Amino acid sequence: MKPIALALILAALPFAANAQAPPAPADSQPTPVIGTFDRASIVLAYYRSPLWNAILADRRYELKTVKAANDTARAKELEKYGAESQELAMQQLAGKTPIDNILAVLQPEITELSGKMKLASIVESPAPGSRGATVDVTSLLMDWLKATSETRKMAIEMHQHPTGK
Repeated sequence: MKPIALALILAALPFAANAQAPPAPADSQPTPVIGTFDRASIVLAYYRSPLWNAILADRRYELKTVKAANDTARAKELEKYGAESQELAMQQLAGKTPIDNILAVLQPEITELSGKMKLASIVESPAPGSRGATVDVTSLLMDWLKATSETRKMAIEMHQHPTGK
């Protein structure tokens, strides 16, 4: 080998040793991480939460007040609200009705968790059409709803002994 060719090869070696891998193509973005939650657990936690109890307490107080004022029309509306709320909860727990009212209440926490955990979104599990990584945030949402240990135990038992399936 000629000394000039060898010198060129040797001169190129330090650059080759320090070379970095070519950058990934622009279209190969990392797959976003999706937060998921167990619907039944969240429905259960919501309807057993201090937040829901406060809503019901307000309605009961209003019902007592309107009954004392002989406002039978409003009393019937409030009684209807109670019956409809109970039916809605049962339908949501069975997975037959959307949980939009619960998601609306959870929206501040969903937004905060998405930011903190750098999640693309938070959806019911399983994440529909998700090709990427998922992380279960059910327990974090239950924390926000102040789920008791009894509620958490009920959620576990609900999955161990599903009904109607």
